[in-house]
Amino acid sequence: MPRLSEQLTDKERKILKGISLVGLVLLGLLIITLFFWSRRLDRLSEEALALQSEVDKLAARTEAKLAELQSWQLTQADLAEIKENSFYAGQAGIEAFRQDLSQVFQKAGLPLPPVNYQYEEDQKKEFHRLSASFGLSLSYPLLKRFLYELEAWPKMWLLDQINFQKIDNLSGMVDLRLMVAGFYYEEK
Repeated sequence: MPRLSEQLTDKERKILKGISLVGLVLLGLLIITLFFWSRRLDRLSEEALALQSEVDKLAARTEAKLAELQSWQLTQADLAEIKENSFYAGQAGIEAFRQDLSQVFQKAGLPLPPVNYQYEEDQKKEFHRLSASFGLSLSYPLLKRFLYELEAWPKMWLLDQINFQKIDNLSGMVDLRLMVAGFYYEEK
């Protein structure tokens, strides 16, 4: 049985060799191209991972900044609430301070003594100080009740000074001088 190569003519063999050579060249190009694209895809995959890592870091930073923003917004709301509920506003606040002090004395069951009021008028500051100084002569339980009412009052007050002038051990009476301060702001 004759071989296939023996049945072909010289021209057919040359064509077959040419086709084989072109096929080998194309196969080589295909292998080189696949190798090139494989390397290119590996680099792109690495870049994508690096970029994904950066995106994750940015997302974490964004979440942290959003949490910080929410914290500042809550703080701002708290400050607005404190300003509205804990401080006196404007010139009407001065009269409200006097009335509140009178009510504290009433709640403590004490008569209102003569009170010396002082007002701070510094225009550079947003909050101004209101002070009331007065003398009291009372028992220790009444003093505790008065101080409780003062501290429990919804507006922000400070007990600036407490000067004990006389303590009578026999009767339990205490003579003292107090200075109480509150704050007001000018409405803008």
